[in-house]
Amino acid sequence: MARRKEFDPEVALDAAMRLFWRNGYEGTSTSDLVDGLGIARASLYGTFGSKRGLYLAALDRFLSGAAAPSPADILASRASALDAVRDLLETSAADPKPGTPQGCFAVNATVEHGDSDPEISRRLEGNRSRLETALYGALLRARAQGELAPGVDPSSAATMLASLNSGLKVLSCAGESQRDRITTTVDTVMAMLTSPAAAVTD
Repeated sequence: MARRKEFDPEVALDAAMRLFWRNGYEGTSTSDLVDGLGIARASLYGTFGSKRGLYLAALDRFLSGAAAPSPADILASRASALDAVRDLLETSAADPKPGTPQGCFAVNATVEHGDSDPEISRRLEGNRSRLETALYGALLRARAQGELAPGVDPSSAATMLASLNSGLKVLSCAGESQRDRITTTVDTVMAMLTSPAAAVTD
């Protein structure tokens, strides 16, 4: 008869996600995971296979939106498409909620691994593509609503905004001293995107 697991794998995975998010892959030892998850080493390996297997599962959990509303949800949450774009940028640069690590797990993973691990790179590139697609849809909606400035190409602007979004997440890790810089950045890019007619009605 198989022995019943004495822990909740979903709870353990959430704890692992936050450990890897805070400390990175190399900065999180197996002992850290055993202590942080509150499970035996044998249970960790029996459930997730390896430290790498647990890392990939934790990254997948983060990318599925377990830690916060997805960008697509944020971008669909406002009647005004450009208001939703601003919300996304401001959310990315906001101070973390209690118990949530600084920055973004996906951005941290990009910095730590670069393109050295094809499996991780594939996941992260998929995440970037989904963000750009959601931003592209929001900008098409902004154009249809008469909000988007003439001459702004939605596809190119979506790529730019996705890159800016990652940069804001990094900058926010520097703390409150960067708040004015973040506000200026968001205000400036939104002014560049907004049509003069829409700006007058705001």
